[in-house]
Amino acid sequence: MKSAHLETADSMAAAAERIGDELLRAKDKIARSASDTGEDLMVEIRRLQRDLSAIKETIGGFGKSSGAEASGAASRIGAAASEAAGEFVDNAKHDAQSLIADLETFARKNPRYVLGGALAAGVALGLLLRRR
Repeated sequence: MKSAHLETADSMAAAAERIGDELLRAKDKIARSASDTGEDLMVEIRRLQRDLSAIKETIGGFGKSSGAEASGAASRIGAAASEAAGEFVDNAKHDAQSLIADLETFARKNPRYVLGGALAAGVALGLLLRRR
């Protein structure tokens, strides 16, 4: 009977040794897998950092070019507004000179009406000022 017990103990010891070996192999495999996964993660993180840097530079370039475009557009708008204001002033001067020329022509052709209008304006102004 001892031999059966010895055989059972030997077989249990052998099974425990095999289980221990398998556990060590599994532990090593898990450690290698975690190490490989960690390295893969580091590679991915570095790649993401490079991609984010490239995106940042691209967006910065858009901001610079947009700023230059906006500045150019503002300059063009300012120049157009200045030109339009200059044309308005020139037209106003021309219209005022034309009106003065028309009044002078009317006064030369009809001096009686001009004198009568001046007399009426003077009387009306005198009446308004005397009431105060």
